[in-house]
Amino acid sequence: MKNTNDPNYNEKEKVTLGEETFEKLPEVQEEKPVKHEESEIIEVDEVLVAEEGEGKKIRKPGRMKFFGILAAIIAVITIFSEAIREMIFKAEDSLLFLPKGGIFIPPVGVILISIGVILTIIAFISLFNRRGKLSKQQKWVSVLIGIVLVVIGVSTFFRFVDFRGNTIVDRTMLTNTSYTYLEVVEVNAYVQPEGEGNSLFYNYNLQKSGSGKTRSYDVKITDKNMDDVKSIDSRISNSVRNNINSSAVDEMVKLGMYSRDEALKLFNFEE
Repeated sequence: MKNTNDPNYNEKEKVTLGEETFEKLPEVQEEKPVKHEESEIIEVDEVLVAEEGEGKKIRKPGRMKFFGILAAIIAVITIFSEAIREMIFKAEDSLLFLPKGGIFIPPVGVILISIGVILTIIAFISLFNRRGKLSKQQKWVSVLIGIVLVVIGVSTFFRFVDFRGNTIVDRTMLTNTSYTYLEVVEVNAYVQPEGEGNSLFYNYNLQKSGSGKTRSYDVKITDKNMDDVKSIDSRISNSVRNNINSSAVDEMVKLGMYSRDEALKLFNFEE
């Protein structure tokens, strides 16, 4: 039993803190450690992995940028391929520089060269890659196809006709035939409807002396080549200009190429 007669009893049971008196000491709550969210914890390994990942992401855009630049260069060359060919092969005394018809035109040639070069490089590199799915024979066939495409593409740049001051040159990759203006056997002037109006065309027929081979070339008359065509007219004998109609005469007058009397006299045309 507790001795309640003890004068110090009440003092032992009560504790005075400042001006407040407590029966017992207040319990002190221990601070609990603050748990950080997982997203706030950064481990060293994670930093290294993140850096490696960022490096890979940078490489992919780099490849895309390279192929994008390559495609842009090919597109620009394709657009200006006609002008590039003319700049390379047009003679200094050239009057008319004509592309040949067909599907093998300079823009197609640029595309074929680009595909052929890329295919050849990829196929040639794959020859040294043993893990490839293609057999060695298939890889060599791919190289051969690429080379053939390049040759066909390059050959398109050798297909043109150059009406020069004294000769007419018909050139391909394997042939180079020259004509004189005396070998022009027929000139036809005709009109074709284009859009809302008409366009004037010249057709030249040539025959190589001593051979039965003939060539035929069509030229659309424009403001840019009108004077050159008139210069060619002065080089050709009047006896061969025998095909023209009234519509062509009217178009010549409209273009300001010849007056009606000049056109009629030039082509020996009688109305």
